[in-house]
Amino acid sequence: MPLSDRIRKLAQKFASPHEAHVSGSSRVGSEETECAVQPASKTRMALGEAWSASDSRTVMGERVGANSYKVNTELLDARLATTPIPTNTWWQNLIVECGDQPIVMGPYMVKSLNESVVVCAPTEMHSNTFVASAWHDDWRMDMAGSTRRVVAYDSVSVTVRYEGSTLATVPLVKGAVFATIVLNTQTVVRLSTIHAIIGVDAGDAPGSTIVQLNNGSTWLIWCESNVVLRQCGMSGLESPIPMQGAVRLALVATPSAIPALLSASTAIPIGGDVSINATNDSAEFAIAWKVRGPGSLLMCAQPHHQHALENAEWMDDVGSYWSSKGTLRVAQGTNWQWSESIEPIGFAGHAEPSAEHTEKLRELVAIDARALPTDLHALPPDPYFFGKALARAARIALIADEVDDSHSRDMA
Repeated sequence: MPLSDRIRKLAQKFASPHEAHVSGSSRVGSEETECAVQPASKTRMALGEAWSASDSRTVMGERVGANSYKVNTELLDARLATTPIPTNTWWQNLIVECGDQPIVMGPYMVKSLNESVVVCAPTEMHSNTFVASAWHDDWRMDMAGSTRRVVAYDSVSVTVRYEGSTLATVPLVKGAVFATIVLNTQTVVRLSTIHAIIGVDAGDAPGSTIVQLNNGSTWLIWCESNVVLRQCGMSGLESPIPMQGAVRLALVATPSAIPALLSASTAIPIGGDVSINATNDSAEFAIAWKVRGPGSLLMCAQPHHQHALENAEWMDDVGSYWSSKGTLRVAQGTNWQWSESIEPIGFAGHAEPSAEHTEKLRELVAIDARALPTDLHALPPDPYFFGKALARAARIALIADEVDDSHSRDMA
């Protein structure tokens, strides 16, 4: 039987009707390899804890709990609710189940909830087995009397609209140096934090407020309507009058960053067009950021972008931001371009292993194949861990096929 047919058969063998909508959830992990650490409101997998198929019946039911991992169409605009939604997209926590889990934008994590938007500049939590982004409610913007829906998305952004007592649009763009909420009607701005506010000063630009918190962080908050916020209680800020337009929040990484942040405050990223042109063994990538308003656009580049960007104007005076994928560096400009070499892709390795290594691989792959569950009911019931189990079996089958161990291949 051709290998492609065996892989297709394997997929059918492990197929499950409940995994149609979402094949993974950043509730416990994502393509970002980031995990929000929060006070447990639901049963969830412990950080750093290993999982194998053998313990699924005793543990998985508790871990999954009430998690359906299914798209909640009530959190989607009616137009989007009737179209396919990208599987395992970076913003899927906005629409899975209650949609109350954070998404990772880098440098910020954001929760879009009914009646509020919550912004976090995550801090590092790590051990010798994991690195995670610790969540804390750095800023919560009150959207009382309003509900939210995802109304648009592209490869690098997702837009949430609030309707009700407060009308607002929230463009969530990967790498944005500011978190932005755009108020579409006159509204009194109310912000709160879990930290104590120890200093509030008007910035050098109209509508700018510089806030110091007792956790040692400093934030720049800019209001498009030129309103300066005032402190309200120990942990709150409020606009003295109703206002309309963008409210933008940026963590100040270093004191020298404030002038550049103020210059960039009026340039609001709202999305981006990604293009890829591949020829032979190389590919050219480009991101054209979509921007509303004048000024200099500042965006954070991931480590894998930093080594490759060809036209970057680095703004190191702004400082850098932490993420679990590495240090984020700030670049200025609306167009990113870079090139990458394309490696040959196939099911087998590029070079055959030596006879010595082949024998060792046969020994190991046989052990792994025997460890696979023979009872399909022992497989994880949720699509996230089901996908991991399926991928593990597929890898074992491919390795066994490459080292001519047909018995282990067929077991997988």
